Amino acid sequence: MTANELVYNHMGLIKKIANKFYNYAREDLIQVGVIGLLKAYQNFKEGDAKFSTYAYPYIFGEMYNLVHANRDIKVSKDLLKLYKVIEKTRFELAQRLNYIPSDMEVANFLEFDYNIVREAVCCSQALISLDDEANLLNLHEVIPDKNTVNPDLKLDIDDSFKVLDSDEKAIIRARYFDDLTQSEVAKKLNMTQVMVSRYEKKSLEKMKMVLM
Repeated sequence: MTANELVYNHMGLIKKIANKFYNYAREDLIQVGVIGLLKAYQNFKEGDAKFSTYAYPYIFGEMYNLVHANRDIKVSKDLLKLYKVIEKTRFELAQRLNYIPSDMEVANFLEFDYNIVREAVCCSQALISLDDEANLLNLHEVIPDKNTVNPDLKLDIDDSFKVLDSDEKAIIRARYFDDLTQSEVAKKLNMTQVMVSRYEKKSLEKMKMVLM
């Protein structure tokens, strides 16, 4: 396969990953994504994971490095502290209300200006989402492609799923089998994006312990 054929066949994947980044030139993201794809191809060896799964962290990594190096989002320490207070309050209210309260409900409870609450949430989640995604385990380390996984490994993966609770299972299925973003999962399961991120990281660690 030539380099042009490789890029052509995987341009959909590159563009999909580029969609995870906001407020950055799409063409620049695609350009470095191609670099990541070529690096992945050079290092790829036939195994349980399909190539697109293997290439994902390479492509994402190149895009992340580009955005991180040129990030112009500056979140003050005060704004981050406020965000922690907001999420702690949201969690405590959820225990009482039996549903996830909106930003407006949290603002009213804290007697804060709604616009300030929204600014803290939006700015802080933008950074948390990007950094958490960059630190996730490579997908093929935990969940290989279902069409190529061997029977023994499939049994191991099934066993690792048994250690997850219902929310964790729902998030892992949505993220890795339905290929939804954290924001899409949060909306689907009526959670905040931060909650989804925390559940996801915890779930992958629990699964990894079983698979090791």
